Amino acid sequence: MIQRIQSVFLFVSLCFVIPMFFVPIAQLAYETGELFALDLRGFYQTVAGETIRDKNEYSLMAFGILICILNLFIIFAYKSRLLQIRLCIYNILFLAGMMGVIFFIVYNVALTPSVSFRLPIVFPVVAVILHYLAFRGIRKDELMVQSLSRLR
Repeated sequence: MIQRIQSVFLFVSLCFVIPMFFVPIAQLAYETGELFALDLRGFYQTVAGETIRDKNEYSLMAFGILICILNLFIIFAYKSRLLQIRLCIYNILFLAGMMGVIFFIVYNVALTPSVSFRLPIVFPVVAVILHYLAFRGIRKDELMVQSLSRLR
């Protein structure tokens, strides 16, 4: 049952979340000329080709790890569709929370006049859409199984 379309949606969603650990989400430019980048692991600066980790953001890291683990668990819990439905909803909420934390960190913690977001900022939005599509597919399967049980 891993080959269901909702499992594909969940796997693609996982493929959108994992790169956020390694690709910069936002770039922050300070008035002093320093450039910092933010990924799910925290802020870092690249100086002379060397990456210097400036500040770890454990809340973003926790959200990212939790979302990835839940995503894998949802994929392989295909025998319990009701659990999959609940976990899909929780994962959507966690993705929304991660987006909120990203914007909070960028605009409140890093007091900087110049912020430029990169392409990975839309990855959680795409993952939310994919989770919703998976939720609909799982719910449709559950309703079909329930309707077949009524016929017996």
